[in-house]
Amino acid sequence: MPVIRPRYNETMVIAVVSLAVFMADLDSSIVNISLPTIAAAFHVDLGMVSWVVMAYLLVLTGLMLAFGRLGDMLGLGRVFTAGLVLFTAGSLSCALSGSIGFLVASRVVQGIGAAAILAIAPALIVTCLPPERHGRALGIMMTVVSFAIAVGPILGGFLTEYAGWPWIFIINVPVGITAAVLASRSIGETPVTKENDRFDIPGAVLIILALTTLLYPVSQGLYLGWTSPVITGCFLVALPAFFLFWYHERRSQTPLVDLRLFSSPAYCRGNVTGMLVLLAFSGAIFLLPFYFELVRGFSTDFVGLLLGIPAVALIVCGPVAGRWSDRYGSGMLMAGSAALSAVPMYLFSRADASTNIVFLGAALLLLGVGIGIFVPPNMRLILGSGGAKSGGVASAVMMTIRTAGALFGVAVYGTIAVQGIAGPAAGLALNADPSPLVTGIQAAFLAGAVICLAVAIISLVTPEPSPAPATKTGTND
Repeated sequence: MPVIRPRYNETMVIAVVSLAVFMADLDSSIVNISLPTIAAAFHVDLGMVSWVVMAYLLVLTGLMLAFGRLGDMLGLGRVFTAGLVLFTAGSLSCALSGSIGFLVASRVVQGIGAAAILAIAPALIVTCLPPERHGRALGIMMTVVSFAIAVGPILGGFLTEYAGWPWIFIINVPVGITAAVLASRSIGETPVTKENDRFDIPGAVLIILALTTLLYPVSQGLYLGWTSPVITGCFLVALPAFFLFWYHERRSQTPLVDLRLFSSPAYCRGNVTGMLVLLAFSGAIFLLPFYFELVRGFSTDFVGLLLGIPAVALIVCGPVAGRWSDRYGSGMLMAGSAALSAVPMYLFSRADASTNIVFLGAALLLLGVGIGIFVPPNMRLILGSGGAKSGGVASAVMMTIRTAGALFGVAVYGTIAVQGIAGPAAGLALNADPSPLVTGIQAAFLAGAVICLAVAIISLVTPEPSPAPATKTGTND
């Protein structure tokens, strides 16, 4: 019997989801450029002010799985709208902060709201739109994410310089209110798939502990030193925490994550390849400014323009790749784009202090095109094979793995790049000798090329998910 799907205004759903995702992802990139100003305003050092970013990212990553589960239990629309309200309230609180402690606490509230938004957003698209338009909508969402990441530093610098750092948070308030109102009207209450289940509190505590003690050292190990007591201690906690989470989830009657999700080869391989591509791309974006500024001596504003090249390519390619995946499927597009991404990775592994700037620009463009074509079909594959009854959890697992992959990319590329330079942090210092840095950067990008080729091979042998059952459209009363 066909499943009755409520009728939604598809354009409004895409618009609301895109607006919310833009706001949450913008806050991941807009703050960094303002950190020196914030540190001066509160008279704190770099280590303390870094928690303005760290608190947001750790809470965001740690809570996405919990909100995915809550979405399945309470309704995706309800949890999504609550996330918008929390994020907006946290933004206002950040702007009004009178101390660094209050600002960090307010960023925690923002991170909670962002976790709900980003965990639920892809699942909303899958729930509210018919399958033949999933790829296009996910491509649009990816385009918005790329634009937020690209425009964040520019907007943050402008607001901090001419209006003051609180305005990087104030701008979220009218946007958040607008998005929350539109979400309540255009999405409302979505169907509940796990209404009678209990929320798995022990599982939530274990996965938050596991993710936090894994991702904190991954993000800080390059600077504190991989053998420092704090870093090794966190890793020693993370491993048993993940094991206990897995053990608990296997025996729970109402698990936070239904481990049967991972019985689907498409879902598993889609998540693995998505994580690896994000690892390679995030590591590249992390290292390229050091190459351009330290090795080539380019000015910061010119480097910003150069790094805008892959961002523009992502923006252009996202919707196109989404439409292609709706028409032709995901596997071949993922394989071809991953192989294409390996080419600029290899080209950067050959770059040195005299490489032609046109050559570098072409490599950046190719990198953006490859990643831009990969992401929408990859998301479509994952969400199409995750199962409609676990839409929120399937989406949250995907987003958590991608965030972890991005952090691992910075750690892996950075660690490879500093090999041969004295001290764990010295290799990325502004006064570092560029000669060994070139060798390290080349090795990191060569590793990235190998990773992309591995993704291409895995994608070729990844099966397409089974077609969803036919749907009948009803009303959304």
